[in-house]
Amino acid sequence: MFAKKKLLAAAAMLALVGAAQAEVKLYGYLEASFGSFEDYNVSGGTPTTDRVTAVQSGNMMTSFFGISGSEDLGNGLKAEFVLESFIANDTGGNIENLAQGFWSRGSWVGLSGDFGRLALGQYDNAFFTLGWSYNPFGSSMTFSPTMVSYYSLAGFRMPSLGYDTGWVNSITYETPNLGGFTGSLQFAPKETTAGGDAKNNWAVSGAYNAGPLSLMAVYTSSGSNGDGVYFMRQKNYGLGASYDLSVVKLSAQYSRIKTQTGLTDGTSKFFQVGAEVPVTEAGKIMVSYGQTKYNDFAFAPEGKLKQLSLGYDHSLSKRTGAYAALTSKKLSDVGLDDESANTFAIGVRHAF
Repeated sequence: MFAKKKLLAAAAMLALVGAAQAEVKLYGYLEASFGSFEDYNVSGGTPTTDRVTAVQSGNMMTSFFGISGSEDLGNGLKAEFVLESFIANDTGGNIENLAQGFWSRGSWVGLSGDFGRLALGQYDNAFFTLGWSYNPFGSSMTFSPTMVSYYSLAGFRMPSLGYDTGWVNSITYETPNLGGFTGSLQFAPKETTAGGDAKNNWAVSGAYNAGPLSLMAVYTSSGSNGDGVYFMRQKNYGLGASYDLSVVKLSAQYSRIKTQTGLTDGTSKFFQVGAEVPVTEAGKIMVSYGQTKYNDFAFAPEGKLKQLSLGYDHSLSKRTGAYAALTSKKLSDVGLDDESANTFAIGVRHAF
């Protein structure tokens, strides 16, 4: 019995030593809102607009929880990992991407040091980073015209981005900060022996951040792997810029998405302009206008999406805040009887 106690004590000491050498943390973001939500619906075969009054989760940013850790390997080298899962906290459910599994927000392991970072697994794609970094509503899939254009209209067979926010089965390299300049390279093999349009996927980006000025450019080439992750063959590029004048932060984006997948061939050209205006130390007004024009698209060769969003965000503390936002969308020349969809919501957000 005494020997067992000594073994247990030794195991506990080893665990404490390991904890001292490695850092692991639990973190996340929770948000819920109440409002009147109207959006386009194609589930019945005929495009319509549907309205519902509801409590929903993640309209300003999708709720999630994550576990991350790092270990100091010496000589400036660190081992790192991230596991992140989306949450529908209005119902207590998990938002699981069937093609990517439970940890569908992020799941990677890597090394970092003076050379930058090298990560393997599911890692954010630079087009997603460009999208949320240069518009006032960030990664909101409801209020951000950028995110709506990039991700929310695939049901209309529009040339939205043909891949998700994170690239699975990828190798990502990020450079260190060199006088404000950073860059990244990302490669995801097609991982299939099937023919057709299946291609390897790759992305390259560059950014400059110094003082109030921020600039970013991205180019991606993606295949059609038939796995629900890289589901269209595309060659896309995007540009983003912002400048903080203290009294107002201005942002702008431009992108072109070119799809080459049979019936969904087409090009969408998108621009967004936005502003964030601090009105108190804790509150700011956000306004964003975005427009997407669809060209050479078989189902709607001259289709156009316009969206205007207005919101107010108020920080109650460093981690908690409340917001109110409204957005108005108009999707024209795609066969809709009612081309407008308007949404208003008030919500609470908390980071931990």
